Amino acid sequence: MDNRDTHLDTLTYALAIAGSTRELAEHLSVSVRQVDDWLKGVEPIPDRIFHAALDVVISSSRQAIQRSRGMIERIAR
Repeated sequence: MDNRDTHLDTLTYALAIAGSTRELAEHLSVSVRQVDDWLKGVEPIPDRIFHAALDVVISSSRQAIQRSRGMIERIAR
């Protein structure tokens, strides 16, 4: 697995925890369009965004993690 995959997986997990692209964009202090572009692979995910996404994941509550599992399954399909 290379950095692109790790960055994308982490951003996707942060999205699932945040609950929506809008919420994740707010957490990352970027636009929704920017998050969409990163998730679609239009642009590479900058290291600072990867680290911010890690912060979202690490600081998430147990409830957010449980809620995110259903979203991850839907995204993976």
